[in-house]
Amino acid sequence: MASTLLSKKLRGTRKFFLVNLGCPKNLIDSENLSLELIKRGFEPVQDPDSADAIIINTCGFIEDARKMSQSYANEFSKFRKFDKKLIVLGCYPKRIGIEKAKRKIPADFVFLDWKDLIDAFDSITQIGDSTGRKMRFTDGTGRNFPLRINTLSPFSAYLKISEGCSRSCSFCSIPLIRGALKSRPEEEILSEARYLADSGVKELIRVSQDTTMWGVDMRKKREDFLRLLDKLSQIDGIAWIRLLYIYPDSFAEKLIDYIAQNNKIVRYIEIPFQHIDDQILKNMGRVSRESNIRAIIERIKEKIPDMAIRTELIVGFPGETDEKFIKLVEFVKEYKFDWLGVFTFSPEPQTASFNMWKIDRIPKKVKEERKNEIMRVWSEILEEKQKSRVGTTLRCIYESETSARAYFQAPESDGFVKLRGTASKTPFINVKIVDFEFENLIGEVL
Repeated sequence: MASTLLSKKLRGTRKFFLVNLGCPKNLIDSENLSLELIKRGFEPVQDPDSADAIIINTCGFIEDARKMSQSYANEFSKFRKFDKKLIVLGCYPKRIGIEKAKRKIPADFVFLDWKDLIDAFDSITQIGDSTGRKMRFTDGTGRNFPLRINTLSPFSAYLKISEGCSRSCSFCSIPLIRGALKSRPEEEILSEARYLADSGVKELIRVSQDTTMWGVDMRKKREDFLRLLDKLSQIDGIAWIRLLYIYPDSFAEKLIDYIAQNNKIVRYIEIPFQHIDDQILKNMGRVSRESNIRAIIERIKEKIPDMAIRTELIVGFPGETDEKFIKLVEFVKEYKFDWLGVFTFSPEPQTASFNMWKIDRIPKKVKEERKNEIMRVWSEILEEKQKSRVGTTLRCIYESETSARAYFQAPESDGFVKLRGTASKTPFINVKIVDFEFENLIGEVL
């Protein structure tokens, strides 16, 4: 019955417009979905007016993200009156359930995962010849389709190494959305990395929910992650390997020692400390404590003095007194992080901290004031760092004719280098920094 309804509603649908919301992991899912649709004869378009179907890959990590997903769905639902189909999938329905999502958003179809959408298409589409043999997907010229679509930039690509998370952070809904840790097999990762390198990619950006736990679910040792980095570093053509989502546990110190010995690993690390007060960290379900966090930072300063650090913090967690908040502010002042993301605590149903929040609610106004105060302090730190970069020459990776990134800038989060003039499309360019606009630098191509 469902397949019949899907068949009727999607009859004649050949062009799709895809909206991606959320994190880099979602972007990879959207790239994979696009590739599978293209294999099945669908054509991606750049505007919804030209599409037969509008697909939204949603985010649902916190309440603000769910509201954003709802807002996008409501906005694009206006195209339904022009007989365009609205398809919603991803973390939003995963977080609240398909039936509830259907009640909240005006979509024609709701799926949990992009693979569910592909399965639904396959159930109503003949992919084979008259004898039932599976056809070989090609691009119409007899060539095989690519292993992977990369939409990030010409010379940089995300590389997902695992899905889900098996930690028990009390504030986090990721295990509820993405499930427990599920690592990709090593050869699958290496094969994709080789393909990207052969396609011209120079920077691999490693993403997952918990990067250094790769392989643990396959009975590998934590050190096997370093061996995987060794093998990625040996791939011809790869110049930069960037590490995101590094959990601040004791293994992080081993990783720092390793990075110091491997010049392919970009001197940049994203490591979410979340807080610095021991009681808050304990209530958050974090393994690390203040002493561990300080040891990691000091190890970085000792072993890799030029390493850029991005971290994320949560303010307004239940039990965060004025004193504990001031301690967090002083922590930021002390270590002057290169990049900082600050989030107000979001009480997530079905997480352990939701019950804490019921007992000890910090007013929304106070949470916002605390976020603004930390960002004010950090903005002054950033301004000093940006001033120190003016007059320097940086080796940057090309993004477009008018933009590039230095080693201390991850895509989509840390700003970029605005180029004066037009850069030639080569992987790396030298840029003299002449000015800055908050998080973005301004430079002249040399």
